[in-house]
Amino acid sequence: MKRREKQVMVDYEETVNKAASKMIREKKRAALVMDGMKFVGILVARDLVKKKIDNPDKMKIKPFTKKITPIPPETPIPDMLNSMLINDYKAMPVRNSKGNVSLLTRLDILKMVKENPVFKDTKAMDAMNFPYSVSGSDSLTTARSLIRNLNLSRLPVLGKENRLEGLVDTLDLLKGIITIRRSSSGELYGEGIKTDKINIKSLMNKNPPKTDSNDNLRKVINTMIKQNTPTVMVMEGDRVRGIITPGDILKLIGKEVKGVYVTISGLQDEDNFIKTVVDEEITNEVRKLAKFIVIDSLILHVDKYHERGKRSKYSVKGRLVTRRGIFFAGDFAWDVTKAVRGVLQKLEREVIKKKEKT
Repeated sequence: MKRREKQVMVDYEETVNKAASKMIREKKRAALVMDGMKFVGILVARDLVKKKIDNPDKMKIKPFTKKITPIPPETPIPDMLNSMLINDYKAMPVRNSKGNVSLLTRLDILKMVKENPVFKDTKAMDAMNFPYSVSGSDSLTTARSLIRNLNLSRLPVLGKENRLEGLVDTLDLLKGIITIRRSSSGELYGEGIKTDKINIKSLMNKNPPKTDSNDNLRKVINTMIKQNTPTVMVMEGDRVRGIITPGDILKLIGKEVKGVYVTISGLQDEDNFIKTVVDEEITNEVRKLAKFIVIDSLILHVDKYHERGKRSKYSVKGRLVTRRGIFFAGDFAWDVTKAVRGVLQKLEREVIKKKEKT
């Protein structure tokens, strides 16, 4: 896997202001956190936006650093993708044979699979979601609250009758939290400001990439790659129909069960009988849940560990995305089918619990 894009590296002891300034300058939503030459973790713009930062000039980035174990570059693409989606990572570290670490984003994975035949006859409307939004008169405080409470990464800015005025993502919002000014030496400095005094209209991208709902999805993918953007707005004239992100597109690679996109990774070394049993378990569970809740996607990832002679232990993680929220579950067993069944049962219990509360 070749990684030619410039990586943003920040020091573990750096202040939030200094690290955020680098990310804003390089237009990167994630950065590698280093302790000298040693990789420590990653820093994500969304995590900085979600937290209250009173003094970015003095606060260190340590509390915001995600400590993620780097994956090898030969990791199968489905495994990379599912791990990213299950853990809600915006980027994952990859360590090559020389020990160098780089970041892999969802857009990077989309570049790898853009020729997948599933995209050939798929339209933009098949991948879009109708997004939460803000108005141009809303404050940065309002936008941060939506980002934090709904776990979002971007917000369209809408005017009257759903007319698009612009788009703000976590990198745009980070600019509002960190006021940037240049000194005579050219170095970036910053100072905290009151977020309820910052108008969203002053931060938004006034001309985000757009597409028509009937456009072929490959056109959307090419737009994302060409403009190096993780967001395309789906329009009908000047009105918003929806929004598309790499995650929305990548889920389409999975198997469709009653309108639910299902992907599972980590079973490539298992025999066909085991794969069939797991597939049946997933299909039956999706059909059961779909009777009383609208499901968007189900992602499962299997890790295999050799612990006792020829026996292997399996760890399974699952992420279920529904209209009533996102549910996570994990389980492990000496039998992979039991581990998968355990995750599905836990997800089912969580969904039922949520349904009973509403």
